[in-house]
Amino acid sequence: MRKHFGVILICALGAPVWAAVPPDLSAGVKAYESGDYAAALRVFKPAAQKGSAEAQFDLGVMYQRGQGVSKDMEEAFKWLRQSADQGLPQAQFLVGQMREKGEGIAPNYAEAQRWYQLAADSGDPDAANGLAALYEEGFGVSKDVSRAAHWYRLAADQGLPEAQFRLGLLLEMGQGVTKNDEEATRWYTRAAEQGNGFAQSRLGTLYLQGKGVPQDNLKAYFWLTLATKQDRRYAERQRALLITKLTPDQVTKTEIEAAHFKAKTAAPKNANTIH
Repeated sequence: MRKHFGVILICALGAPVWAAVPPDLSAGVKAYESGDYAAALRVFKPAAQKGSAEAQFDLGVMYQRGQGVSKDMEEAFKWLRQSADQGLPQAQFLVGQMREKGEGIAPNYAEAQRWYQLAADSGDPDAANGLAALYEEGFGVSKDVSRAAHWYRLAADQGLPEAQFRLGLLLEMGQGVTKNDEEATRWYTRAAEQGNGFAQSRLGTLYLQGKGVPQDNLKAYFWLTLATKQDRRYAERQRALLITKLTPDQVTKTEIEAAHFKAKTAAPKNANTIH
């Protein structure tokens, strides 16, 4: 769930990005979350037209998703860019993402990097993750896996499972960081507990191999079973090999545990937002 960061943002020189407190958007947020997009639009659109960065963000998201309006990526980009220009980190992230994917505007990795960097510098974990991926692949920037690991870690520390998985992978492979199977396993575990299928698959494999953790066929089977629910073919193959090493009772018990698994969710940052 994406959250608003506050009512007044400060630019690099210390001056307020806007002078007045933006209008109360809580009624729009409440309407949005109840599925009454028409009512949410009646709150967000006039506020966005008056210059509220948060309302511009909310309106841009609604155009991006086609909620209460016809889906229009160009209109979404227009409003998100206005919000991003005022310094709202979550809008900067989405503008960066749209520049990377070419949604509503031509793709441009260098522009994606610029917007991700602005948002990541403000602490946005999604932007830090996006920035890390650009550095890892060398898209729009010189390839720098060490820098990728730095930004993945910042996002991972804030609980983003995708970043936790990628950081774990770099640690396991020793790319951009010192190889450390134990730390890799810790990050895989945090991501797996939040439901990341790739992390569940890697974690199950590590338990199967006894790499970074004590070898444990039951834990391996548990995590691989969860990973197969997300159509991880590698996990399915590993699980098929493992099942011959377990008794029918062990298989049944572990599959029941997997069926009752509930992924952890990150705590919300702020209550006043759409998501």
